[in-house]
Amino acid sequence: MKMKLHSPYFLCLALSTAPLQAADKVQINFWEQDPPAVAAEIDKWITVFQKQNPQIQVIRQHYENEELRTKFLRSSVTGDGADIVYGPNDVAGVFATAGVIQSVDKLIAGKGFNPASLEMTKIDGNVWGVPLSEGSHLMLYYNKDLVKKAPEDTKAMLSEAKAFTDAKQGKYGLAFFQSEPYWFAAFQAAFGGAPLTVKGKVTKVTIDTPETQKALQFLVDLKDKDKVIPAECNYDCAKNLFLSGKTLFHINGDWELNAYKEKFGDKLGIAALPIVSETGKPLAPMMGGRFLFLNAGTKGEKLEASRKFVDFVTGKMVQLRIANQLNSIPATLEARQDPSVKANALLSAAIDASRNAKPMPPQVEMRSAWDGMRIMIQRAMSGKETVAVAIKTGQKAADESMRALQKGPEASPAKAK
Repeated sequence: MKMKLHSPYFLCLALSTAPLQAADKVQINFWEQDPPAVAAEIDKWITVFQKQNPQIQVIRQHYENEELRTKFLRSSVTGDGADIVYGPNDVAGVFATAGVIQSVDKLIAGKGFNPASLEMTKIDGNVWGVPLSEGSHLMLYYNKDLVKKAPEDTKAMLSEAKAFTDAKQGKYGLAFFQSEPYWFAAFQAAFGGAPLTVKGKVTKVTIDTPETQKALQFLVDLKDKDKVIPAECNYDCAKNLFLSGKTLFHINGDWELNAYKEKFGDKLGIAALPIVSETGKPLAPMMGGRFLFLNAGTKGEKLEASRKFVDFVTGKMVQLRIANQLNSIPATLEARQDPSVKANALLSAAIDASRNAKPMPPQVEMRSAWDGMRIMIQRAMSGKETVAVAIKTGQKAADESMRALQKGPEASPAKAK
């Protein structure tokens, strides 16, 4: 059942509390980077929380992705930053390395979070972010008017894709963001590879490996041998092909779920990425999420107020709103078992499509891995380099990026506070 702010519960709550003067309140600064629709939903959470806790005032501020990251890092010096940052898991490595956030191990204990969510911000044994939702994973989209059943493996997918492809008419059996490493990571995993290897406190970028080479060859073959994807196709290209009915299968993230549902309605098909027939392993996309990070400098009554807010937004009421209002996968297992979530066909399909997803590594070294793999893919897909040469070029670029990172702040995560 969807909860609305004008329900009798909220009206009674509003009448039963008298707000204190601003000077009497503990103020916590909350920074986020989400679209306006999500920010509007967050404001509803804040409204209810403040009615339940009239002594606490939450000030929300919006920043764009990179602006939020850099501003928060700089504010650690001046001491005027956010008490809570709401953002993706991949900032955990940067923030923990810089020592600007505190571990949340005690705060998450016994809360019933999905274990995979906790892995997304775990570095050196400490968890650095409180999860609110999971997502950002790639799924297989298709139009049920064109495809009767989602293929279980790449052999079946390629068979249908080849029959549909007609390059002269601009029709292709498969469309996705070909040069973006976030998409490639799913192929890499299916061949047993990974962008990072983590052993204790030592993290290395692992691009120049036989597994990555096989995955890259598979990607190149989709264009040159199987000829089921365009010669070049960026994000907008792939999306437009799907929306116009000129591709049979489309790989994209759960963030397009609502837009595609609006376009196709009940004809929208959603499935997990198929198994690679050659390896018997599924294309395994990375999964991220939205997390709350606590400023390392927040202490005393502000820290206690921040913890109360964290407890509130990870409670069942907000978790169900995340699921039913935002169509995002809630982080708590309790919310996932709620009848309203199970009855949400769109969200249930997204949850099922995430079954082979792997937590996105939070280590700061992933930035170097992304840089190296992007260069590798572009060189191989354009034909400028062979696959064997391209993986070495990618590794070299990643290594150079790593050296640049190591010249910056302390390269190991801050100790738990």
